[in-house]
Amino acid sequence: MTLLRAMTPDDYGPVAALLRRNGLAAAPAADWRELLVSNPFRDPDADMGWVLEDDAGAVVGTFGNLRLGYEWNRRPLRTAAAYAWAVDPAYRDDSIRLLRRYMRQPRTDVLLTSTASARVGEIFTAVRFEPVPHPDYDQALFWVTNASGFVGAALRQKGVPLAALLRYPAGFLLSTLDRGFRRTSPPAPARGGWGVHRLDAFDARFDDFWERLRSTPDRLLAVRSAAVLSWHFARLARRGQLAIFALESDTGLDGYLVMFRHDHEAIGLTRHRVADLQVLGDVATGTRMLLQAALAQAAEEGVHALEVIGLSTEKRAALRRLVPRRRQLPSRLFYYRPLDKALAAPLGDPNAWDPGPYDGDASL
Repeated sequence: MTLLRAMTPDDYGPVAALLRRNGLAAAPAADWRELLVSNPFRDPDADMGWVLEDDAGAVVGTFGNLRLGYEWNRRPLRTAAAYAWAVDPAYRDDSIRLLRRYMRQPRTDVLLTSTASARVGEIFTAVRFEPVPHPDYDQALFWVTNASGFVGAALRQKGVPLAALLRYPAGFLLSTLDRGFRRTSPPAPARGGWGVHRLDAFDARFDDFWERLRSTPDRLLAVRSAAVLSWHFARLARRGQLAIFALESDTGLDGYLVMFRHDHEAIGLTRHRVADLQVLGDVATGTRMLLQAALAQAAEEGVHALEVIGLSTEKRAALRRLVPRRRQLPSRLFYYRPLDKALAAPLGDPNAWDPGPYDGDASL
C-alpha cells in the first residue's frame, strides 16, 4: 500500500532520482526550488505537488503542481499546471491517485498541462480535459538556418552511413532550394518607424507593454510583467540559452519575441524554439519582422533550425508568408480543464487562445 502526501522542498533528491530512472529530465536543485518554492504565483495554502511512498518510505511517484498567473478580461485566474508526473512501473496502478489530487485541489479556476505525451494525453482526455482548440497545435513550423548541420542531423536520425560526409552536398542542395523559395517571400517592411533589436533583459518597457496587452478582450493571457517574464526565463538566461528581441517605435515597445535553445542532442540537431511572440497593432507585419530577426540570429550562430509551436491563427498566417517547413508532432501537447464552469464556454472558442511554450511548463 502506498502513501500519498504533499511534496516538500526536502523531497528534491528522491524526486529527481525517480524522474531520471523513468526517463525524464530532472531540473537542478536550485532551478527546482526556484520553480516550485520561489514561484511568484505560489499559493501558500496550495501544495507544491504530491509524492507516493512505498511501505519503506521510498518515493515511487511524483506529480508537480505549478501555480501560474493568468487573466481573463483583466480578471486574475488561479491556474495550476501539471509538472513532472512520473511513477515507477511497479506502482503505475496508483498513478490516478496523484492525478485526482491535482484535479480536486481547491481555490483553482483552470488546470493546464502543456507537455503531454500521447499516453498522458489519453489519460487527461479520459478525465474530461479538453485539447486546446487550436487547429495546428500538433504541427510545428520550422526554418532551416544551417543547411549542412540540419541535413547531417536528419541523416543521423535515419541511420544513413557516412552522414558526416553526405551532409555537405545535401546541405548545399537544400540551401539552394531554400533561396529559391525565400525569393517568393520578401522581408516584412518596417511600419510606423518600427525597428527590431536584441535586448539583454526584461525591463520597465515590458510592464507598459503588458498593461496594453492585458486589455485584449476574451483571451486567456498568461501574465507578462517584467518581473514575471524575468522569473519565468531566469534559468534559461543563466545558461546563456535565451534571446530576446524587441519591436520598438518612437512611442515604445510594440512587440517582442523570446526564443530559447531546444536541441535534439541524440541526433546532434541544434535548434531554437520560439517561447513567446506578442505584437500590438499590425500583428502580421510585426510578427514577420520579429521572426526574421530571430532567423538572422540563428543563422549567425550556426544553429541548425528555428521552430514555432502554437501561436494564434493570425500569427501563424503571417509566419506562413516566410515559407516554413512543417513537422508533425507525435501527439497534441496542450490540454486544459476549467474548474470555474463559467469559463467552459468561453475557453472552447479558438479565438480565446494564443498558446505557446510560455504557457504551462513548456519553456520552464
